[in-house]
Amino acid sequence: MAGSIIVSRGVLVSLNTLGLSYLIERIRVEFDEQAYAYRTSIYVTWDEQGMPFIALAEQDPKGFDAFAKATKRAYDKEREQASFLEPLWNELISKLVADPRYAGDIF
Repeated sequence: MAGSIIVSRGVLVSLNTLGLSYLIERIRVEFDEQAYAYRTSIYVTWDEQGMPFIALAEQDPKGFDAFAKATKRAYDKEREQASFLEPLWNELISKLVADPRYAGDIF
């Protein structure tokens, strides 16, 4: 089974199930405590609906920023690990940076 990180309408990162789980679970734990509401909203499809994706499409710039910052922290931690899957991270980061909600000072 495959899954996706939906960045915006028509923009997504398609992954196999292991790749999706690898990325989103590493990102999930890096959300700031004050951003938990955004995390819950982004992960609701995965956590509560059993769907193989998470979605940023409906997030406002603050929710998008919370996800981008969590992604950066997770990326920085993971690149030191033997299990680091750089192509997966690079695809996600490039799509986050290209999004109009990107603040421009995270990556």
